[in-house]
Amino acid sequence: MKRASVNRRDFIGLGAAFAAAGCRSWKGGFPAITAVRSPNGMLRHMSVGCGNKGWSDICDICTHKMIEMAAFCDVDANYLAQAKKKFPNARFYRDWREMFEAEGDRIDSVTVSAPDHHHVAMATAAMKRGKHVYLQKPMAKTMQEAAFLRQVARENGVVTQMGTQYNAYVSDRQTVAMLKSGVLGPVEHVYLFSTRKGISRRRRLVPVAAPVPDTLDWNLWLGSAAERPYAKGVYHPLIWRIWRDLGSGWIGDIGCHLIAAVWRGLELGDGAPRDVWAETITDAEDGVKDKVWPTAAHILWNFAGIPASGGKPFKFEWFDGCSEPDNLAPAQFRPPAEIDALFAKSPFGKRPHEGKVVKCAGGWLLQPHASKSAYAVTLDGRPVPVPDVGNAPSHYHEFVDCCLAGRPAATDFSWSTYMRECVITGEIAERVVGSKLAWDSSARRFDNAAANAFLARPYRKGWEIPGLG
Repeated sequence: MKRASVNRRDFIGLGAAFAAAGCRSWKGGFPAITAVRSPNGMLRHMSVGCGNKGWSDICDICTHKMIEMAAFCDVDANYLAQAKKKFPNARFYRDWREMFEAEGDRIDSVTVSAPDHHHVAMATAAMKRGKHVYLQKPMAKTMQEAAFLRQVARENGVVTQMGTQYNAYVSDRQTVAMLKSGVLGPVEHVYLFSTRKGISRRRRLVPVAAPVPDTLDWNLWLGSAAERPYAKGVYHPLIWRIWRDLGSGWIGDIGCHLIAAVWRGLELGDGAPRDVWAETITDAEDGVKDKVWPTAAHILWNFAGIPASGGKPFKFEWFDGCSEPDNLAPAQFRPPAEIDALFAKSPFGKRPHEGKVVKCAGGWLLQPHASKSAYAVTLDGRPVPVPDVGNAPSHYHEFVDCCLAGRPAATDFSWSTYMRECVITGEIAERVVGSKLAWDSSARRFDNAAANAFLARPYRKGWEIPGLG
């Protein structure tokens, strides 16, 4: 089944970039977006989170000629200090709630680059104030939160962008174009993999309480998460990703990047898997094993037929196990040998640590994560030309352009929240290991009580999110 090829303008025009995402839900009630009308014509921006990923977000978005970096917030004085040094004329805060209140109409947009458990509170507070939001992946921690983000965005008519910056890379855009054109035939199986070392491979240890550094406001850092003592090198910075109530595991982090182009290319829009299953390994001390994400995981999603699959069911499969010899995960947590063989015969020479492979009825599409180009071959090994997708602004610049023009961005919440929900079903399967979980997208329930217990999460007293629940 071959579908119409993608027009090059789908990837160059900012408005068309949204259409290329296949966002059926936009037609279902999202209002017109309000463009920025600041006095000086600039996008007046504030940033929540100034360290690590927050800092790289700041350094990327500030390069747009029409942005004014007006205000910054971080609970860690050290990170705030580096923002003060680079932007001495801006305004600075430790508490994001105080910043939102104080800045009022002086601000048009917000970047939220805090740990995952803060995302929805910060993003929805900004949208309810009419601010455009660039929200770092994985956006939300639960199904309830993802739906709430979508609802608040719909009600307030703001530009939204999920922070999957690789969507602007040529290889991601080539993947979208080839899947939309159907040049390889109906999709059958999507392989997603991350096999490198990193935080997710560390042994999980019982935290040892330590004095809070003078530079850190620990209460503000915890926010909605349950109270616990500060522990050096355990939560802040970055290590929070491995804790279930703070981060979203490796699938929540890298998985969102890897799935995005496939989701757009298959035009899944507001689609959902029929069921999901997972197996895991967790290298952890007994006192924390039920509080942390796994060190290796294998997840399988089954989808019903869609036009891109020729109406037949198809699969997504996630492999998350280290492939380094000194920390080699069991075979079932690494991509199958067939995938390694495909990369060995390709111009890439060998399988990368992270990437995706799409098996179609007529061939294979290979895309190493963050690569300069995708690669495609027929089933008998003949190369298939990849499309020229032209040039495009960065993910950050596109967000600024869309805010100024009042156009939806490429990874707008109207569809990216559904993609995130698919990833969340995988995270829940990691917590209900070995059970095939059927997902009813209409009722928004699993057929498993243990799985349904993770559709929402508790919030620390005083940190509840208004309107959620």
